[in-house]
Amino acid sequence: MTGYPPDIVSSAISLWGLYWTQFWEVTQCQWQKRLDPTYNTYGSGTGNYSYVARLSVSNVGANLAAITTTGDIQRPLLTVAGTMDALLPINLHARAYERSVMAAFASRDRKDPTHEAQNSHPPYRLYEVQNGNHIETYKDSLGQLELIQPHAQRAFDLLVEYVEHQAELPPDQCIARGGAIADKPAQAGHCAALFVP
Repeated sequence: MTGYPPDIVSSAISLWGLYWTQFWEVTQCQWQKRLDPTYNTYGSGTGNYSYVARLSVSNVGANLAAITTTGDIQRPLLTVAGTMDALLPINLHARAYERSVMAAFASRDRKDPTHEAQNSHPPYRLYEVQNGNHIETYKDSLGQLELIQPHAQRAFDLLVEYVEHQAELPPDQCIARGGAIADKPAQAGHCAALFVP
């Protein structure tokens, strides 16, 4: 599946199997019903939905446009995302949002190329958790996964320190398995692999 992390299997437990039985279909149904309520979800099925075909017969395009993010952030923002998140895959969500933020910054700079405009960007950081997963309890069955919550708490604390005390924020980074957000990361930027055994 394009953009999704690889499936991992332990005994009879599959990461994708867990997501399918607990989250994928219900999430598809919920968002399809919110964005295109006239589609016969239960009669036609989510697997047969065609966004392109529905554009001319529904308001799905306008409804999606109404909630699309621009990346034009007005306040400091830290994103913590797991490389093995199969509900919000990192390539399709966190990294895509990072690109939107960078494009918005570049657009601002083209409009006003002075140093003042370039220095007015609120900070944005993307902290990627190697083998991090959206559903924390899946670590109980698939021990190779990493918890996101401790890193999210640390990122929140860093953001508070930045806002209240102007402390420097660590750069974008890949947080290694068992590691933590670091001022001088071993791997800056994106994790090289979505899954590390």
